[in-house]
Amino acid sequence: MRGIVELFSDTISAVRGFVSETSGRRAWTADNGLSWPKGGARNIVLKEDLGLELGSPQMESVSCLLWTHDISAIKDGTITLLGPDFPESMGQNLPFGKVVLAGVEGFTQDNAYDLHKDLDFLRYSIDMEGFMMRSVSQYLREWCRISAEAIRRGFSARILGSALIGLFRERPFVKSVEVIYVTSSPADVVRLREITAPAERIIAAMNKMAQEMDFECSSCDYRDVCDEADGLKGMRERLMDKSREALHG
Repeated sequence: MRGIVELFSDTISAVRGFVSETSGRRAWTADNGLSWPKGGARNIVLKEDLGLELGSPQMESVSCLLWTHDISAIKDGTITLLGPDFPESMGQNLPFGKVVLAGVEGFTQDNAYDLHKDLDFLRYSIDMEGFMMRSVSQYLREWCRISAEAIRRGFSARILGSALIGLFRERPFVKSVEVIYVTSSPADVVRLREITAPAERIIAAMNKMAQEMDFECSSCDYRDVCDEADGLKGMRERLMDKSREALHG
């Protein structure tokens, strides 16, 4: 398809290498039957009710969404955990890494930014009793709280991952999706952040182009990123065309 954008293939490969090299891996298949009550207005976990904290400001944290048109490159429905599961970690404050890999179709130079943002916002749509995303203080970071009651009832990485995968599957352009969680050590989460750093710069460049409509390459902090990513250059040219059309009516 003309204008198809492919931005994260190298990062996805690097994440695969990281997972295969890290010990203590467990994997499950997402299960829609693992129902969990919705939190609604009660979806707040206060400090006195806290059972487990993930990726707090005192701990390392990284969260990243990567997509590709190579549907077969995604292990559809798989949830991988590197490190201890939530029920094994009552009372702890763990580092937290999360990578969502999605096989998509139809991401073009015209719509890739909007579709990416749509998928990224799904993390805020998770509504589960005893689970709270307390803060996303910066891009590629998540801080979550799980209540002690939810931990005692068996709230797990598989339950959380199944809910997230279910949300992604509601989007017709998502054809496969998997989730990788890391709770093993701060060093592992730091390593994952280093691996996903190129994707962070690509996403930041998309944000700058789409939100600021700034096309002055000579003064742009992301010039090197656009020079290396053909898809970004195509997106920039499309946005420039739209900007000129708007100016001239």
